[in-house]
Amino acid sequence: MSLEEQPRGHGPGFASASSRIPWCFPVLALLVAACGNEPEGEYTGPLMRPGEDCLSCHSDGAGRGAPIWSAAGTVYASADAEPHEGVGGVEVELMTSEGALIERLITNEVGNFYTPTPLPDGFRVGLQYEGQRIEMPCPPPAGLCNACHNIPPIGQAPGRIHVPQGADPNRPAFDCEDF
Repeated sequence: MSLEEQPRGHGPGFASASSRIPWCFPVLALLVAACGNEPEGEYTGPLMRPGEDCLSCHSDGAGRGAPIWSAAGTVYASADAEPHEGVGGVEVELMTSEGALIERLITNEVGNFYTPTPLPDGFRVGLQYEGQRIEMPCPPPAGLCNACHNIPPIGQAPGRIHVPQGADPNRPAFDCEDF
């Protein structure tokens, strides 16, 4: 079943985003500890640290002095791409649970995207690239996209966030209840 064919909405078993976040805390703690080991003034700006969990530093309470973002990540050509292989020019759509567009972001030359726009519980994410579109089959638990979409991935994330690559008939059905 392709991502486009996945069920949408909040059916039985969906939890609010806030009730699904706790698994992230240990991951976030490790990433916060890793963030900031660089000298002052280095590794700053929109091209920094592709593939790493941006919100480990760019979140309220991180204590890093970095701008606060509600969602951020990096888009790649494949689920197993190397950190430096991000894809620029991908449209990242953030939508309400009903599918109304909240914001459209465009990845930069290293594949990074980010926004400070507040996102509601149950927000949705879609990607458009070169005439193809995919949508995340379930609402993400939070905006720390690279925390789950990494190598190795966490939960049912299929590795790195990657551009639409057509339908995959061998991809197993995604169970949002286990997300």
